[in-house]
Amino acid sequence: MTRFWAVFDRTIEMVIFVIFLGIVIVGTMQVFNRFFLNLSLSWSEELQRYGQIWIVFLGVPVAYRHCAHIGMETLTDLLSERGRAIFFAFVDLLWIVLALALITGTLELSQFLQFQKSPGMRLPMHLVYAAIPVGSTYMIIVALRRLFAFFKPSPRLDTQIRN
Repeated sequence: MTRFWAVFDRTIEMVIFVIFLGIVIVGTMQVFNRFFLNLSLSWSEELQRYGQIWIVFLGVPVAYRHCAHIGMETLTDLLSERGRAIFFAFVDLLWIVLALALITGTLELSQFLQFQKSPGMRLPMHLVYAAIPVGSTYMIIVALRRLFAFFKPSPRLDTQIRN
């Protein structure tokens, strides 16, 4: 199962990389067309903006999985090893609650957006905002994996939770 999650996580990271690469390529094309060909791409800024939305909502769980978000180490350093593990489990539960709220809100919003299209690319807007429930679902997966690590018997719980 560990191998499956490693491949799954790496796939998400590669999707983020491909989106970022697409943003860079389109941005370069936009600059070249505007300054050298005196033509402006009508869709390029829109694509870059939507790509950033996807990067953010897929990147938040990746950063959380790597413990790259800002933390309160001053508070957690005062706790015992067991207290620290319980605190991190509570934080994981809060992430799950946030992700569920984002999914619920976005699904309600997508009912209004299903007929709206973006002005430049004529892309259905519910596909753009699909980044929120997709990223939130990945957040739930990451948080649940961390919670299951909390319940595994181990002499170093905080090491499992932080990894």
